[in-house]
Amino acid sequence: MYPVLALVTLLFSLTVPVAVTAEVRMAERFNVGGYIDVTRTEPHTFFPHAEPRPLQFDDPLPDTTNGRAVEAARQYMRAYPANTGMMLIDNGKIIFTAYQGMGGPDREFFSMSIAKSLTSLAVGQALCNGALKSLDIRAETIVPELAISNFGRSTIRQLLMMSSGAYISATAGQPNFTGGLGIRPKTGKPYPAAAWPMRLSQVTVADLLWGFGWEKTENKNTSEPGRLFMYKAGDTMSLGKVIERLTGGSLAAYFDKTVWQKVRAAKTAHWEADKDGSTVGASGFQAHLEDWARIALWVWKEHRKPGCFGDYLREATRTQIANPRLGSGAGSSFDGYGYQWWTDNKYVPGFWGKGYAGQELAINPDTGKILLKFGYRNYPGVTGDLYKIYREWNRDK
Repeated sequence: MYPVLALVTLLFSLTVPVAVTAEVRMAERFNVGGYIDVTRTEPHTFFPHAEPRPLQFDDPLPDTTNGRAVEAARQYMRAYPANTGMMLIDNGKIIFTAYQGMGGPDREFFSMSIAKSLTSLAVGQALCNGALKSLDIRAETIVPELAISNFGRSTIRQLLMMSSGAYISATAGQPNFTGGLGIRPKTGKPYPAAAWPMRLSQVTVADLLWGFGWEKTENKNTSEPGRLFMYKAGDTMSLGKVIERLTGGSLAAYFDKTVWQKVRAAKTAHWEADKDGSTVGASGFQAHLEDWARIALWVWKEHRKPGCFGDYLREATRTQIANPRLGSGAGSSFDGYGYQWWTDNKYVPGFWGKGYAGQELAINPDTGKILLKFGYRNYPGVTGDLYKIYREWNRDK
C-alpha cells in the first residue's frame, strides 16, 4: 500500500543540502507582529499576567565565556541587519539583548514554525492533565473527520514525530496544491500555499485536513504512519484539532490556560486563527522578546523537574525519529526530530524550535544556555554563523 522504498528514492532528489544555498525572506513588518494588522480573522489574544515573572539580568565582563559570547552576538547583529531581535540567557540570567530595524521592546516577534514546538507543549499538558489518555491513540478516534487520510490513521505520537506520511512536503512543510489555494486580492491569482488564504478568511484548517484543500493536495498518503519523518505543517495542525476536540476550545485557548498562565508574561501576545476560530498550530504565534525569554526559561525549568510533564519534555526534546532530509529539506542540519522539536544538530548542542526566514529558539539543558533570535531574512552563511556563536558559547571554558 505504501511504496516506501520508491518514495525514498524519489524524495532524495528533492533533498536540500545542509548549507543554506538560497535566500529566504519575509516582510520585516510581519516579522515584528504585522500579520495581525492585515488578517481578516480574529487571532487569540494572550493577556499579561497580574504578577509577571521577574527577569534576571547580568552584564558579563569582556574576557569571560559570557563576555565573549556577547561580543560575538553584537558582531552578528551588526553583520546581518535583517535580524530584528536577539537574546542570550545563561542559567536564568539574560546577558545580552539587542534590537534593530523595526524590532524593539514594544514589538511582538512572529515565530513562524517555532509555534509547532509550542503546540507540542500544549499536547504534553493535555496528556499530563488527563485530557489526552495516551500518545498512542489514533487521531481519528478523537477527530473522526481525519479518518479519510493518514492524519487520522496516525497516533498522536506519530503526528508529534511528523511521521504521518500524509503527503510529500514541497515548501515550508506544505504540499503542492493543484491549482493553488484561495485568490490573491491584487492579481486574482491563487496562492501556492495555505498561510495567506487562511489569513484572508478563504481557507480553514478543516479545509486543509479533510476538505477541498485536502482534495487539492498532491502526493497523498505516501508512507505508512510512523515509518518516515517528513516535515509537515499538516501533522501539527492535526494535533491542534485533537486539542480542540479534547478540550472544547481552541488550541490557543488551551495553551493560554495551561502554559501562558504559568509563564507569567508581562505583555500581550497573539496566535493566528482561521475564520472558524481554529488556531493555526503550525505557525502564527507572536510575543514580545522578553516574554519569549519567559517561555524559554519556563521550558528549561520544567525540563529539569520530575513528574509527568518533565518526563514528556525530556522525551519530546530528544530524538524520536531520524531526519532523512526529505521533501522541503527543513532542518537540514539536524539528524533527528523529537515531538515538534529539532534534535541532534551536527554542529550545535541542545534542542531547537525553528521558524522560516530566521527564527531560532535553542535550549541546552546540560549548560543552561538559551538563544533566541528573530529575523526576516535567512541568506547564505547566517545560520552557520549563528551556530558558531552558540557552539563556542556552550563549550568555551
